[in-house]
Amino acid sequence: MSRYDDAVKKWQEWEIRTTADLNLRLDSFRILFAYNSGKIENDEINYHDTREIFENGKVVGYTGSTRTLFEQQNQKTCYELLQDKIISREPLSIDLIRTVHRALTEGTYDERRYIVNGERPGDF
Repeated sequence: MSRYDDAVKKWQEWEIRTTADLNLRLDSFRILFAYNSGKIENDEINYHDTREIFENGKVVGYTGSTRTLFEQQNQKTCYELLQDKIISREPLSIDLIRTVHRALTEGTYDERRYIVNGERPGDF
């Protein structure tokens, strides 16, 4: 059996039916995913601040760019938005992709993206 098949089998064995079940299984993963996803584009992101945002909804003593905090808060917001959609097994759609994009980019657009390129959260 491949590692993929093993992962699918394990996921199915967990019988996730509620957001509480999902949060139990994804507790550490959701934070690690948000941290690593953010770190790809932003060197200021660190694991400690990401964990604080997910667990406490705030960061204490932060002195970096506010955009960095927005990006990580958006990761949390997006995870929370997707919980019910995962439980209900909502199929992937253009509308869902736009909703996820909007959640992940809200408040993070700079002048080049927003004015020069005309980009908008939730559009592509």
